[in-house]
Amino acid sequence: MTDTESTYRLSKESERALQTRMIRLGVGGSTIEVLAGPAETSGTVSIYRWRMSPSSRGPAPHFHTTFSETFIVEEGEVDYFDGQAWRTLQPGDTAHASMGAVHALRKERAEPATLLMALSPGVPREEYFAQLAIIDERELSRLHEDHDNHFVDDHER
Repeated sequence: MTDTESTYRLSKESERALQTRMIRLGVGGSTIEVLAGPAETSGTVSIYRWRMSPSSRGPAPHFHTTFSETFIVEEGEVDYFDGQAWRTLQPGDTAHASMGAVHALRKERAEPATLLMALSPGVPREEYFAQLAIIDERELSRLHEDHDNHFVDDHER
């Protein structure tokens, strides 16, 4: 094998690995990047980077029964609901939703935002994120239930 063939093969393998670690959330341009899955952290944590496009809104109030979530804003501004009130998160701000705690995110500004999301214990969410982009509206409730997303009354949104 020549150096050129070896480099080409490695670049193709790297490209495939990158594609499987970046999930497109529909046609709006938002993506989820898998930084560390539970297999890489012995199940301790899963870490994702959510690049929210200018048109991205964020999830309505919900909770999880099997994991907690921590959000760290890297870029832009995002509003976070802690089950009681909304507050604006700016770069460097952190919000935490314990297991069972109602929380939500929304982005009302017409600019992109980037969040780090840490789920503990680590749970694989790649399939959930990938399905969100393509699932039929009639199957959405089942997808949420299967992946421990329990939505609550949305009157605060």
